[in-house]
Amino acid sequence: MKHDRLHSLLPRYAADWRTLGLLAVLTVLFAWYYISEIHFLTLPLMVLCLTACVAKHNHTHCATFRSRFMNRALDLWLTLLTGTSTTSIRIPHQVRHHGRNQSPDDFVRVSLVQQMPAWQALFSYVPLVIRETWRWNAHDLDAKRRPALWLAQRQERLLLWLFILTGLALDARQFLLTFVPPWLAAQWFLIAVNLPQHDGCDPTNEHSHNVIGRFTNWLFLNNGYHSAHHERPSLHWSLLPKYHEVHLRVPREHCAASLGGLWVRWWRYRTS
Repeated sequence: MKHDRLHSLLPRYAADWRTLGLLAVLTVLFAWYYISEIHFLTLPLMVLCLTACVAKHNHTHCATFRSRFMNRALDLWLTLLTGTSTTSIRIPHQVRHHGRNQSPDDFVRVSLVQQMPAWQALFSYVPLVIRETWRWNAHDLDAKRRPALWLAQRQERLLLWLFILTGLALDARQFLLTFVPPWLAAQWFLIAVNLPQHDGCDPTNEHSHNVIGRFTNWLFLNNGYHSAHHERPSLHWSLLPKYHEVHLRVPREHCAASLGGLWVRWWRYRTS
C-alpha cells in the first residue's frame, strides 16, 4: 500500500522527468531574474516559458501523474509559470481544435487570416485567435455544464491574480520585467505556430506540417510531431516520434528540420 502511494506521486512516463526538470530550471531562472535583474536571462526565460506552455498542452492531453493531487498541483504550477490558467484551454483546444479541426468552431483555424497577405496574417492571427477564445470561453467552461472545470479554472485564476498582485506590491517594476515578456512571448509563439503547422494542409485528414529536428523536439517535448499528435491526441508526447515513423506517411514537404525552417516554408507558401 505504501509503495503504491509513493508510486502514484511519480510521473507515469520516465520522459516526464525531463518535463519536470525543465520546469524547475524555469522556476529557478524566474527567481534569479527577479532577485538580481540579470538581463541576459530574458531570452532563456522566453524559450523555457514556451517549453512550459508545451508542457501544459501535453499535460492536458495526457496526465503527467497517476495521483489526482499531483496533477492538480502541476496544473497550478503551470498556471504560474505561463501566466494563464491551465484548465481554460482544455475545451477550446481538445474539443474545438482537435474535434473540429479547421471548422468554423475551431478557434485557431487558418481561415481567420486566409485572405490576408503573409505579413498581415502574421500580425493579425494571434489577436484574432484570442478574440475567438474569449468569444467562446463562457460557453466552453459554463458552470452548469462543466462545474468541475469551471471551478478549477476559477481556482487557477485566483491563484494567478494573487501571485501578480503580490509581485506588483513587492516590486512592480521588477515583477513586470521578470514575468511579462516571457509570458507574452511564449503565448504569442504557441498560438502563432498553428499557422505554419496547418496552413496549406487538407483539413479532411489530420496531417499537418511537422518539425522533426532532434534538438527542437528535445527542448519542446516533441511538439514538432504535429501530425502524429492530431491522429492520436491522447498519446503521450514521448511516443509521438515512433508513431510518426511507423504509422504515418507524411509527405516530405510537410516536414521541416527546425522551427525556423517551418516558418520559412510557410512564408514561401503564402508569398508564392
